[in-house]
Amino acid sequence: MARNTTKLVGAAVLAPLSVLLQGLPPMFLTPWFMRIDFAAVPWVVCWIVFGWRSALLCLLISAPLVGFLGPFAGGIVGAVMKSVASVWMFIVPALFADKLRGFQNLFRRRVWLLVACASAIMARVLCTLFFNLYFALPVFFKMDYATIIAFFSNPLFQSFVSINLGMVGLERIEKSPISSSST
Repeated sequence: MARNTTKLVGAAVLAPLSVLLQGLPPMFLTPWFMRIDFAAVPWVVCWIVFGWRSALLCLLISAPLVGFLGPFAGGIVGAVMKSVASVWMFIVPALFADKLRGFQNLFRRRVWLLVACASAIMARVLCTLFFNLYFALPVFFKMDYATIIAFFSNPLFQSFVSINLGMVGLERIEKSPISSSST
């Protein structure tokens, strides 16, 4: 019973930390104005320390507030998308840990840890792609599916993304210690 109380308290303590991290000013913005934040880090930490059920509880406690507080929060769409994107980062490794009979076994076997992480990222990419196309874009921007498909197949949009990714890469190369020491 004490162990369950510890897990419950752990989830309750880490949930406000997630909300606090969401409320911070944007630390990293992509050229297409997507915010990269650390609001999901407490959920993953909760999984590592207390298990996947506690991490899921932590997510459910903090997701509504994460969606409405802070810059670029996004309201109900932000709350749903943050949850949908982040849940895979602890559920998939938890499934691998269960198959390997424990969390410690997963972390001892580096190959399985890499497979679990790659699977989590793949699940995240596929799920967020689906949710972006069929939930976030239609609800947040009030776009129909034909408009969404036409927007992403537009060569101007693809050029914008390509140019900005190239500029970010060029900036990183110019700021790297390797390029500054060779000149």
